Amino acid sequence: MPQRAIVLSLNQLSRRCLGCYGHEWIETPNFDRLASRGVVFDQCFSSPAPEFGLRDAAKSLCERLSDDGIVVQKLRESPADETDEFSETAFDQLMTAAEKALVELSCDRTNSWLLWLDSTGVGWPGVATSQFVELYSDELDDDDVPEELAGIREIEVAYAAMLTQFDHSLGRLLGTIDRLFGDASPLIVVVAAHGQGVCEAEMLSPFADRSAELTADAGSFRDELVHVPLLIAGASRELLGSRRSELVTPDDLLPTLNDWFGKSAGTVAQSETISLLPLLRNETCSCRSELFFQDSEGHAAVRTEQFLLVQPDAVAQLTIELSADEATDWLFLKPEDVWEVNDVADQSPDKVATLGAALRKWLRSH
Repeated sequence: MPQRAIVLSLNQLSRRCLGCYGHEWIETPNFDRLASRGVVFDQCFSSPAPEFGLRDAAKSLCERLSDDGIVVQKLRESPADETDEFSETAFDQLMTAAEKALVELSCDRTNSWLLWLDSTGVGWPGVATSQFVELYSDELDDDDVPEELAGIREIEVAYAAMLTQFDHSLGRLLGTIDRLFGDASPLIVVVAAHGQGVCEAEMLSPFADRSAELTADAGSFRDELVHVPLLIAGASRELLGSRRSELVTPDDLLPTLNDWFGKSAGTVAQSETISLLPLLRNETCSCRSELFFQDSEGHAAVRTEQFLLVQPDAVAQLTIELSADEATDWLFLKPEDVWEVNDVADQSPDKVATLGAALRKWLRSH
């Protein structure tokens, strides 16, 4: 039977604002519906580098799959003028193009195919149409919100309206898939390459000085920016609505699609990526114990399921012999310390030494 897959790749999206990741009042019923149909990855982390690496890697993957006989259609969201007509928004226009492509692809009963949808996602600046802004008008009248946080609530409400509008268009895509394919749904992937900081100041306000220090030196590793959503449905009926806690990255999608289509890794595979297909099928596989990151400023970090170690100026420190007192290491407990406000490096010197050595080894290899 031919293999089919649909990927919705977003430039940026706030993970914590989705209902399936625990948000309590922003309405995202279609993200939640997709989550109930597949697997939610709770520990997906992206690179803090500003360039959109997944987009370039996806281009190479699509070209190679096409050379191998897979029918590939790649659609990219076009910039649109600010409008109050929902059907004229950029993402809804992308969904219109996706519907047409799916109708065409559904007529192909013999070939395997991939539909890759490339969107900017939900981020700043942006304004939702009035019908979605009105959904959250009551939130601005909440008397329980302190006056000093009213401006922050306005930002969060604005983001909520944009996200629910985006979710509504996603529902249109899921409805089309159900109508055309029924129970034989393709593999469906929704992934974001970057997170989005939405009102983290509300949570960080008691720790303003600490937050400013992290933002100035190595703020690109903040959880809001690198902890991203990854939802995958259609690989197995056994794991409907399940969650996985393994450490994964958006780039793992590339070897996953290679496996899905039964193709060799080729040039798009990287030694640091893994296929997620065994996890989607509840099969035994070797999983990571840590993830390493480097930003464009020379800062670096290593993430485990329990810790985040950040080393400002880590690249420069490779060539400079520093004493233990001179080196800067920040250690945060995860997932308890979501906002990176409690540095426990002094209390855990052995963990700092172990993770620091692993991070330096990784940096030298790169």
